Amino acid sequence: MWLSIIIPTFRDDEGLTKLLSQVENWDLTDTEVIIVDGESRNSPRFLPSFVKYLSSPEANRGVQLRYGADSSMGENLLFIHADSVFVSGSPLSTLKNTSAMIGFFTLKFDRDTSFYKIMEFGSNLRARVGKQIFGDQGLFINKKLYQFVGGYPAQPLMEDMELSMKLGKTGVPFTQFSDQIQTSGRKYRSEGKLTSFFKMQFFKMLYWSGTSPEKLSKVYYRKEK
Repeated sequence: MWLSIIIPTFRDDEGLTKLLSQVENWDLTDTEVIIVDGESRNSPRFLPSFVKYLSSPEANRGVQLRYGADSSMGENLLFIHADSVFVSGSPLSTLKNTSAMIGFFTLKFDRDTSFYKIMEFGSNLRARVGKQIFGDQGLFINKKLYQFVGGYPAQPLMEDMELSMKLGKTGVPFTQFSDQIQTSGRKYRSEGKLTSFFKMQFFKMLYWSGTSPEKLSKVYYRKEK
């Protein structure tokens, strides 16, 4: 099998429905779609027949991503957040024609204000130059390379940062695809734009300084409630 698309989810049914309605129109030849749910339940009724549904051992995105990858059959992996959609339809033609072993998509928010444009620019620059790919940008990676670096760590926060650091050490180029992936800015709107921005930077700094992801997660998700 050429590709496994892995989508972690936790109470994201509305966003997931939108994403899957788009994926359903893609050419899924030699491709599998895996949903890894952080909530223990039977397969939701709205899931189309082409989806492989897995219930994660833990409601922990690092665990979910790792579990999905371990259960996959594809030679390549594409990780997508449940609240993301692609602006111009299927990215699969781009992926099938690339020689990249590590790639990410051009981030776009669901609002076009100056704040979100600045965030888009910074996020794309961080991934392209700083080699830090966050989940909302999508991650395309050759499975053998993914396995070589140990895959996603089974940790509740900063799992994408940790994997990016391991990939950066390999010297394999990071490729930015021109296809735009749109993500929701609801967190910025609910918490306040600057509050949310500085909160994320603060937690990144704590992680870089050696604070465990388990400790960070307890504080991070308590603040979100």
